[in-house]
Amino acid sequence: MHHGRLDASVADVVDLGLDVLPHYEQAAIPMLDGAERPAEWPEVKRRFRSEGIRVATHRGSLLLEPGELDRCASVGLLAGNDELFLCSEWNDEFEPFPGRVGGEAQGFDEGTPLGLEEWMIHAGCLLALGDGVGLNFATLDATLAERLRARFPAAKD
Repeated sequence: MHHGRLDASVADVVDLGLDVLPHYEQAAIPMLDGAERPAEWPEVKRRFRSEGIRVATHRGSLLLEPGELDRCASVGLLAGNDELFLCSEWNDEFEPFPGRVGGEAQGFDEGTPLGLEEWMIHAGCLLALGDGVGLNFATLDATLAERLRARFPAAKD
């Protein structure tokens, strides 16, 4: 597994789109603006509806198609303390990683949470992103990791 901590945010990576992101079928957001299970917050659902963003939900996670994720970033919905998982296939019953991947928890420059790699394989997760104090990223794709490192400098403590 390839991982690190960059001086960037989830929104920065999403804004680059095809220049950095892999081809994915589903984006899952289990944490938005520091709030876990954002799909259970009425104000979040209202905001998505008001922006015209179609979203599915499962167990508190927001599930989006690729075009809808682009719209989230363009209207400022990814404003910090977010977690994002990009998956190779659509899964209506997506189960997010049970730990935190945000930059305030543990810097991925030092290591990743126990079980993350196995979860990524099982879930078909191509890229895990979490921001806070820097942007944590994890991927099984060496080329994707190099593209991220080439675009963003390593986060400094």
